[in-house]
Amino acid sequence: MRRRFGPSLYFANDKVIFDSLNQHQVTSDLIRELLSERGILVSTETPKEELAKYFSRLTADYYDHTAIAVKLGRVAKRERITSSELTGKFGLKEIRAALQVTQQRLEDLGNKVTISSENGRIAALIEYEHIDYTRSDLRQVEPRDALIEFSADGKDSYILRSTQNSDIDPIVDEVIALLKKDAANELTRSRVNMESITDPRKRTQFFEGLTKSIEGHTFITMTEAYCFKPKESDIGDSSELNEDDELEKSPYVERVSLRGEGVNRSFVIDDLFSKGYYIVKIVWRTKSTARDDSDIFELEAQFSQPNTCTGFSYRTKSVILVEDGAVTTKRRSPKKDEQDLLFRLIEDGAKKTLLGFSK
Repeated sequence: MRRRFGPSLYFANDKVIFDSLNQHQVTSDLIRELLSERGILVSTETPKEELAKYFSRLTADYYDHTAIAVKLGRVAKRERITSSELTGKFGLKEIRAALQVTQQRLEDLGNKVTISSENGRIAALIEYEHIDYTRSDLRQVEPRDALIEFSADGKDSYILRSTQNSDIDPIVDEVIALLKKDAANELTRSRVNMESITDPRKRTQFFEGLTKSIEGHTFITMTEAYCFKPKESDIGDSSELNEDDELEKSPYVERVSLRGEGVNRSFVIDDLFSKGYYIVKIVWRTKSTARDDSDIFELEAQFSQPNTCTGFSYRTKSVILVEDGAVTTKRRSPKKDEQDLLFRLIEDGAKKTLLGFSK
């Protein structure tokens, strides 16, 4: 998506090949297949390590690297979604034009972008490769999908939903900049944030209120809570502190994570709150009130910038199946219509909770 610097992705020495072939994702059958393409036949009794040692001494080309990398590639995870409300004199025509300009630029870089529209909604699906040079060779490339979606929300108003990560956020900003350039008047963008509310108790109350503000759903339990406490600046001139003062400073813990059933009712989290920590990310379970045997949804919400409580994002982690009225250990991925509904309900719940602080 953007230019990066680091080791070449197109060269792997014999040690890299040997280490990669010995990963559990790579089977002996694949190594035998690679050798067979060179006219080398091996016994099915030959140990995998011996096969890897032999192949790593041969010259491997691009297609060999690709075959191994596909086996080692990481499965793309379901990423968080962030949203904002756009207001201004623009419509689907202007949105499509802005997306098409961005589409051309991204496709020139080798990415695939598909634009679709229906029922007052227009979306761009971006298929790209995320490169992480901190990973081992042949595991640096991860295929990803990202979404940028505009949904009509009344006259001159649209809800913009997009995948939240460092690759996509700049692209969303680019699309908005193109819209501002063509809009008849100034375009305004509003997002859920608590930057102006610095009280730790209220920042925590936001998440507690959110879990109970999902319309048509009953809150079950909070299973994860991530707490944060910003580091206060030292008071006075630090040059006046001697070595003993530095050694006597108390250890500082910025982030604390808690996991378990009902973590929001734990005495541990109460102790953290008393020391100035506040929640910046939660995972909770909720259930539709439509039926007694409804499946349970596991949801996640967070502020990606904990210090300022900005960058609000959310996702549906999974669906826990309920069979014959009993909660099972079985899980499934959420369906598209379920995600769309829950995203809207989370957005509405977040706005409703924030509105309560202003009263």
